Amino acid sequence: MSIEPAFYTDKDVARRFSMSPSWVRGQRHKRKTGQDHVLTLNPRFIGSCPRYVRAEVEALVSQLMGE
Repeated sequence: MSIEPAFYTDKDVARRFSMSPSWVRGQRHKRKTGQDHVLTLNPRFIGSCPRYVRAEVEALVSQLMGE
């Protein structure tokens, strides 16, 4: 039995979307500055480290996959 993490890093999110971690960072920057973006997840910051709630990431993946 493995324990699932409650939060994902940029690298984890990138892996779920088959994109690069720099794409995730770029999307976060675009969202923060009001530019057009496609990644609609809100990061939570632990110190200066952005983290994404696993359940929110998985829900968005399911939505995009039409599940």
